Parts: sequence; structure tokens; C-alpha cells
Amino acid sequence: MDLLWVFLLLEVFLTSAAARGPPRVSERVAHRQSVRLGRTMKLPCPVEGDPPPLIMWTKDGRNIHSGWTRFRVLQHGLRIKEVEPEDAGTYICKATNGFGSVNINYTLIVIDDSSSRDGAAEANGDPEHAPELAGKLGNRSYLTSSLLL
Repeated sequence: MDLLWVFLLLEVFLTSAAARGPPRVSERVAHRQSVRLGRTMKLPCPVEGDPPPLIMWTKDGRNIHSGWTRFRVLQHGLRIKEVEPEDAGTYICKATNGFGSVNINYTLIVIDDSSSRDGAAEANGDPEHAPELAGKLGNRSYLTSSLLL
């Protein structure tokens, strides 16, 4: 009977030792994410590892921490409440354990539907808003309006 316990313990040890390693991305990720102004969104961080990795998020190179009141680091992602235009940018989820680390990069695009009305005004020949629209090339609503011209 004692020999059986030794074999079982040995098997458990070998199985667990073989599974240990650096974090890895566990599912396919869409690196470009878009969200409408004012909405709540979640950027996923689908990583796994043994031991379980610690997760850290950055935006444009700055660490996201508890002082960022609309941002919440969750078990498998980052939630951003009431998205603002300044939330657009580059986000990185970094997962680290004692064996290594892995990064998942995102580009977040904030869509401001209110400026699509300005795009419609320009399409109707209203030059008053044309200069302010020239600087909004990243706005999908504006790009859509421009393509329809």
C-alpha cells in the first residue's frame, strides 16, 4: 500500500512540474478595439500560466492603478467605464510569473458619434465645420461620411 502512495505522489509531482512555465496567451485576440463615447467596455487579457501570472496594465506607457477611477483591473481583463476621448491609445496587458512574461497589445479607438453630425453638415456644403473635421481623421464616423461623398 505504501508503494502505491509513493507512485501516486511521484505522478502528481511529475505532472505538476511538467505543466509549470511562463504565461501564454490562451485565445485569439483582436488587437484593434473600438468603443463608442460614453460606453463601458472591457479589454480582455486571456492569459494562463503555472504559477498563475500577475497582471499589469499600461496605457501609453503609464501604469494603470487604483487612482484611475473609471478603470478596473479584473481577473481576465480591463474594464473602462464611461469611455472618454482621452481613453483612446495603446494599452498593454503584461502577465508575469517566475518563469517569464507575455504582453498583449491593444489599440483602442473611441468613436464620437456627435461629430458625425458635423460630417453631414460638411457633406451638405457647410464649410463652417470643415477645419475642425480635418483633424479628426481617426474618427470612423467622419471617415464613413467622407467615403460617401
